[in-house]
Amino acid sequence: MRIALHSALTNTGRLDEVVAEVRRTAEYGLAGYWAAMVAGQDALTVLALAGREAPGIELGTAVVPMPLRPPFALAQQASTVQEAVGGRLRLGIGTSHEAIVTRLGEPWPPPLPTARRYLADLAVAMGRVAHPAPVLLGAVNPAMVALAAAAATGVVTWAAGVRTIREVVLPALAERIDPGPFRVVASLPVCVTDDEAAARAYIDKALGANDRFPSYQKVLRREGASGVAALSLVGSRDAVLRQLDAFEACGVTDFGAHPTVANERDAERTWELLAERAAGSAQDR
Repeated sequence: MRIALHSALTNTGRLDEVVAEVRRTAEYGLAGYWAAMVAGQDALTVLALAGREAPGIELGTAVVPMPLRPPFALAQQASTVQEAVGGRLRLGIGTSHEAIVTRLGEPWPPPLPTARRYLADLAVAMGRVAHPAPVLLGAVNPAMVALAAAAATGVVTWAAGVRTIREVVLPALAERIDPGPFRVVASLPVCVTDDEAAARAYIDKALGANDRFPSYQKVLRREGASGVAALSLVGSRDAVLRQLDAFEACGVTDFGAHPTVANERDAERTWELLAERAAGSAQDR
């Protein structure tokens, strides 16, 4: 299982901060950097710039909201980025959430048929550009995961635990016709700490507002979890390593760690653990 960084700094940070984080990800030996995209920076443009300064690591979006980019415009932009970074781009796309899309002034069409049509149109558009990028679909519930298995090269999850991988993702993969490789990219907050309760409270404060979105509500009910803080990988070094092992054991190919920490000590310990686990994964390959 590859260990990557999942980051929302593209939503809130300055360009030079994101570039520095991508560079740090490469320096720590992680396999990739997955950037969120809602407000703030255009994640694809940032990855094109950062990728020139951080050779060797994979660069992905997690995810570009479909309502913000027509399919050919996205294919054209992705092709440009793909050329700039030497083929390291992985294009994660998703329907996003009604509250986010309408806040940005776009209409909210039915998610599943919209995603099905968009993937078909994007596949045609990718066939017309010089440097197409592999497309992964953001999905956490059965119908959308099944669509990812049928029409994409991978699935990207957020706020989904091991139970969702086992009960939703793996059954969809079993029905997959395409024999080619398929990526399962699972992303969750991570914190190595001596104070698990305080760390989970901090994660809830920082990220818990997203728990209200309907798609995540379904996942949380399935997982029997109160929120993303309860699903986060939190605790001692050994405890977090065991949690990472559980994701690998259930078929996750890539884990996007989203460091969410309250202090510098926990931040350093978290980065060090990710580097350690990434080095082990690289040796296994």
